[in-house]
Amino acid sequence: MSVPFASKHAVSFPARRSPLRAVEDSPLATVRDISSAPSARRRLSAQRGDDPSFLRVPVAPRRRERSSRRGLVMGAITTLALTVGAGALGVALQPSAYDGPTVTKSVVSGDSVWSLAQGVNTERPLEEVVADIERLNDVRGALQPGQRVVVPIR
Repeated sequence: MSVPFASKHAVSFPARRSPLRAVEDSPLATVRDISSAPSARRRLSAQRGDDPSFLRVPVAPRRRERSSRRGLVMGAITTLALTVGAGALGVALQPSAYDGPTVTKSVVSGDSVWSLAQGVNTERPLEEVVADIERLNDVRGALQPGQRVVVPIR
């Protein structure tokens, strides 16, 4: 299949004036041989000659052996001091033992320290009453039926 084409343009535009001007025939840049191009080796050698800091040998960083031992010892002392302080604070904030009137009760099936503490008529928090019952009886777990338990009255 052949397509006919016109040898002349069907639409012609008027010629516009070009804003470009003709330049004289002069070389735009000087061309140098590649051997005279700046290389990294030549540039560094020129800098070494100019800057006296390049003449010095770099100093290796100091190792801080003494400060690391000192930090380890200070950390151990600080940890020990904080541990002793926290223990002393815990002992100081521990509530005093109950020294009021008490009654002895026999534990039946289904009783717990919390259920016995709820039967105490007091305005103190329930947690304090439970702690008192546990301290007075050396209780560290469940109560056994038939066990005798000392319970605070107030």
